[in-house]
Amino acid sequence: MLVIQLFKRPLLPLAVAVISILLTACGGGGGGDGGTPTSTPTPQPAADTTAPVITLTGDAAVTHPQGQAYTDAGASATDDIDGALNVSPSGTVNVDEPGQYTITYSATDSAGNNTTETRTVTVTADLNVFKAGAADALWDEGLGAYDSGNPNYGTCKNDGGAGCPNISWSMAADADRGDVLQITHSSAGKDAGFFIQTSNLTTVDASAYAGGNIIFDILVVSGDSNFSMKIDCVYPCTSGLYSLGSKGASGWETVTVPVNNLVSGGLDLSKVNTGIVIWATKLTSTVFQLDNIRWEMGDGSTDGDTGSGPAVDYTSPISYEGYSMVWSDEFDGSTLNSSNWTHEIGDGCNNNLCGWGNNELEYYRSENTTIADGLLTITAKQESFGGRNYTSSRIKTQGKKFFTYGRIDVRAKLPKGQGIWPAAWMLGESITTVSWPASGEIDIMEMVGGTINREKTTHGTIHYSNAGGSREYTGGSTTVANGLLADAFHVYSIDWDSTSIKWSLDGVQFHSEQITSSDRTEFHENFFFLLNVAVGGDWPGAPNAETQFPQQMQVDYVRVFQPD
Repeated sequence: MLVIQLFKRPLLPLAVAVISILLTACGGGGGGDGGTPTSTPTPQPAADTTAPVITLTGDAAVTHPQGQAYTDAGASATDDIDGALNVSPSGTVNVDEPGQYTITYSATDSAGNNTTETRTVTVTADLNVFKAGAADALWDEGLGAYDSGNPNYGTCKNDGGAGCPNISWSMAADADRGDVLQITHSSAGKDAGFFIQTSNLTTVDASAYAGGNIIFDILVVSGDSNFSMKIDCVYPCTSGLYSLGSKGASGWETVTVPVNNLVSGGLDLSKVNTGIVIWATKLTSTVFQLDNIRWEMGDGSTDGDTGSGPAVDYTSPISYEGYSMVWSDEFDGSTLNSSNWTHEIGDGCNNNLCGWGNNELEYYRSENTTIADGLLTITAKQESFGGRNYTSSRIKTQGKKFFTYGRIDVRAKLPKGQGIWPAAWMLGESITTVSWPASGEIDIMEMVGGTINREKTTHGTIHYSNAGGSREYTGGSTTVANGLLADAFHVYSIDWDSTSIKWSLDGVQFHSEQITSSDRTEFHENFFFLLNVAVGGDWPGAPNAETQFPQQMQVDYVRVFQPD
């Protein structure tokens, strides 16, 4: 800093000046020693030794996910003489290499005084979502939820759930962990889930996490211990529902979800906008806690999209508390039990419903149904018959076995391939008088083959007439964690009572529909069962050169339980 001061020689006091004049006038001739008059020295300006002050914008230590572009927050500088100064940053951050990097900021004033400040940037292999009581800055929309109790599954964000009637969240103190996230799902039967998201559809390129895992800790405080999750990548892009099963019921549990399993469900890693979406699967009143939510890098591989290991055959219980089995077919013996089932024959044209209303390509024959080793097998073949290029089977219990309400389990191993469409479903007995869809339809299980994601996914749906008006349908779906639905037996179930129908896969609920409204009265009547494998149709599309025939659906049992 340069301080300039102007100094003037001081004026002599007036009395001294008068005396000096008088002496001169008297011819004093210089008296005394006759020396030269003494002058007053000029003072020097004070030196500027105060350095500027640098203020960082943001934190001095930050973490940054590997593979994400880094934008530095910068800094500002002020000086007590010069005011605002320019700041010069130096240093680089290699976002492709985990480690610590230093950004140095420098400022110099006009007097040459210099000062520096530093910021430490840690590039981490983990993509943090929630840690130490807060969402990572990357997920700048923060904490939120969706709630079926709001119109069109409305959302609430950063309000603790004040805008959602059935779900809320807050921080809870844990003796060992500090603040953790606590989520309360307060209303049974209402679909509501918690999420952590970016703002304004900002996307995160998480491609570096292919082959890695999403990891989090969970604890169930009360209620349901069955959970599902998904990752969204800007609607309608999503991983789809991923069933976690029972977690956190006995204390804090670390959950690991392979990222590639979510990719196979439809997740586009290049445009992720949620760090996690999670909910209590059975839609019951539940309180649970979350901590240390993060994405962990893997080897970047995209192999193994069918899951981390082979699927495990699942068998449901032979009984349920408070329920009794009222009917079952275990498919013992060597022929189809005619007291339970009849065959649908043809391509639908005899019923003025060519292609069975879906532009299907098969001709149904009884010969394509066999019973052996305790299994019903329906085989779809590529062969010409009845003017069609494919044959299969469709069986039903219409007029023989029908039910209103109950727990229904169907254990089956599914076929696969483009154009293959297996189903276990129900129709109202009233179909002969009121026709479809006024009779109602309950799809316990449907799968359409053709891609890995399709062949990992089961769908549960209802169709109805909207109080005699247009056809309406709604439903949900879920995916298996490992393998395909063709790799192992799974149990497809509904819980059906006077208020709702709930769908489960291997004992884990994934969807619920209320049936109390006036437009869904058909679901309080008798329904019968159908089992079939369709070929082609509007939904799966036609088979192609990669579809292998024959394809088989094997059914171990159909069981009906009703309350005692």
